[in-house]
Formats: sequence, structure tokens, C-alpha cells
Amino acid sequence: MDDAPALRTVSTDELSDADTHACEGLVRGAFGEHFTPHDWIHALGGVHAVLTVGDRVIGHAAVVPRLLAHDGKEFDGGFVEAVALDPEFRGTGQGAAVMEAIEAEIESSDVLGVLNSLPEAVGFYEARGWVRWRGLLGGIGNFDDPTPPDDQDTVMVFHPPAHIDVDGVLLVNNRVGSRW
Repeated sequence: MDDAPALRTVSTDELSDADTHACEGLVRGAFGEHFTPHDWIHALGGVHAVLTVGDRVIGHAAVVPRLLAHDGKEFDGGFVEAVALDPEFRGTGQGAAVMEAIEAEIESSDVLGVLNSLPEAVGFYEARGWVRWRGLLGGIGNFDDPTPPDDQDTVMVFHPPAHIDVDGVLLVNNRVGSRW
């Protein structure tokens, strides 16, 4: 058996049932009770980077389409969901490899990459070119006024182009469960 990690990117439809359950289990293990049933559903419908050693899933991230609005214009976004790495492999560069695959998908799709980071992971993402959103956050079509990011919403964008003002207002389509 080859013990070298193997990384592949697949659409949700291409994930086997076993891989789907293994990926969900990895992410649930990483986030514990804070990972709701809707959180896994949010990770479906896009592209997954799946890192394995043999038959064991050790890393996962997904990027799914989301509608964004900024400066009065709506556009397509790629929202990164369900990022997790088996603790045994942290600090080995494997998490960076998973994110590199997701970032390549974002760039090839020509969308704005967005994610909501845990506070302890912000430095990891910043080192990769992700920038914190400092402006207001809200929902498209929501009647609530956009609000500043809070301790639970460390929304970040990937290599924001010049026309994206990270001090402005960013809106995302609403969904069941956590907006960001």
C-alpha cells in the first residue's frame, strides 16, 4: 500500500457514498457539535478536494456556487465550505495542498472566493492570499441592514480584485442555517 497522500478534485456527483460519509465524518470530527446538519448540506453541489492516504480520507474542502452582491452589482461567488484536516497531518503541508486545489478551482471558475474562517485559522488563510472582509455583511433580499463582522464571522475573500472594496458591503444569497 502506498502511504503517500493522494489529492483529487471531484464534483459532489462524483463522490462515492463511502467518500461522502468519510468526508462528512472528518469535518464533523473537526468541528464537533458546532457543525450542524445544514453545514454539511452547504458543502454539497460544488467541487470537493479530497485528500486520502490509502482508503482513509484525511483532508477535505469544498467550493460551492453562491450569489454575491457588492457595490450594487450581483455576481457569482465560490464559497469555501467544510475545510478539515485530520489532526495527525497538521503541520505537514497537506492542508495547504487541499486549499491550493480549491483556490485553483476558484481561479479557473473566475469567481470571487469567499469563506468564513475560524479565528485560529485566519493566519493560515491570510498567508495564502485571503483578505479579511472589514466592511458590512448581509443577505441579498434580506430586509435586515447589513452588520459589521462579529467574532463568529471572519469572512475572507481570495485575492480580491481592485473593484472589490473589502471595507464596503458584501451580500450573499440567503440559505437555511448559517448565512456565512
